[in-house]
Amino acid sequence: MFLRIAVVAPLALAAVLPAQLKPGNPLPGNPTSPVLQGPIKKLTPAEEAAKLTNEKARLEKEIQYAKQRVKDAKSLLAAKMARKPPSFKSIDAGKPASAKPLAPQRQPRKFATIGSKDKMEFGGNTMMIMVNDRGISQAAYDGVMNYLRESAGAGNVNESLLAQRALFDMIRIEAIASQFIENEGEVKHAENLEAIASRKLSVKDAAKQFGSVQGAKEGVVTVTRNSIHGPYFEHIAFSTPNGKISRTFRTMNGYAILEPINFEKGAKPALDKVTANVVQFAYTADPQQMATAQFHVNSGQATVLVRDQKVFDTLPALFKPPAPRTSPRQMLTKQLTDLMRQHRELAKTDPKKAAALQAQIEAIRTRLTEMQRASIKGTDADVPDSQKGGGAPDAGGGKVAPLKPKVKK
Repeated sequence: MFLRIAVVAPLALAAVLPAQLKPGNPLPGNPTSPVLQGPIKKLTPAEEAAKLTNEKARLEKEIQYAKQRVKDAKSLLAAKMARKPPSFKSIDAGKPASAKPLAPQRQPRKFATIGSKDKMEFGGNTMMIMVNDRGISQAAYDGVMNYLRESAGAGNVNESLLAQRALFDMIRIEAIASQFIENEGEVKHAENLEAIASRKLSVKDAAKQFGSVQGAKEGVVTVTRNSIHGPYFEHIAFSTPNGKISRTFRTMNGYAILEPINFEKGAKPALDKVTANVVQFAYTADPQQMATAQFHVNSGQATVLVRDQKVFDTLPALFKPPAPRTSPRQMLTKQLTDLMRQHRELAKTDPKKAAALQAQIEAIRTRLTEMQRASIKGTDADVPDSQKGGGAPDAGGGKVAPLKPKVKK
């Protein structure tokens, strides 16, 4: 049946098409089609015979192909329906957005060290602190400290806390600035500094054109004694007279110039306020670069060198190694030692206080004995050196005899 269709169909098609394309017959499916124009070339008997011969050869080839397909139908169907092992292909579609880390990987902190005389040289002078090869002078530090003492008022000065606040702010500014050696802010500052200094360009107009610090409105910002801009920024704001233009100074984000326009005296120094026009030439306009630079500093990655041990002791905790951990037993032993020292000093001058201290000493000694007895059952790794081989010191300067483990019979 399939063979008949394969043979007859081409012949029928060949007979129908010429009839449809005769002059005067419209194209099939479109009764409004235009009538074909032009004469039709008539074939000679020889050309007609050659055409039929070619058509016969083509039909024989198609018939042969149809017979072969019918013959191979069973094998082709079996091959198509056969079960084959699965094959997998992969493509590289990149990483999904969820795979991107939300925060940079944590890096170990760099701690400050005492630098040599050669390393502390900067501009021909010995610096108090060096931050990524940028110097902080003693004079700059003293200026900020004097401002902080003035802000704290009489009787409220904690030199250690003030020093840590000042140094943290100054180290942070230098560490961030060191990551923008060549930056657009420095170029814009250099191009417009003369115009601002000569007042051809006002600080307020420059702020509108180039930007200002955080919290400013149209270049105007109110500075308090404990502002988000840090003590160094406050020091410049409060030390510059009204109507005068300050020198250029660095902030965490760029180069700044300010012009105080009003000073408001508070009931106490901590409540003073300064209103100023501030222009800031930012290191970069890319917030991601700025966030990366700030993270680098806040995670303790800056290289900090100090002049001597005294400066090292005043540094904030971020730049110093953590104190070694002490066990509860070591803390009690130290407390016991301090109480016994006080007891010896008061034994002759104030017997009543000495007796009260003796009660505390006995309580701590009892607690240490209990802890020592518990450690005998396991390990004496936590036993302080003062108790190993001689026991804890007593009130008279002697030592408590070490406990001996009970021997089971």
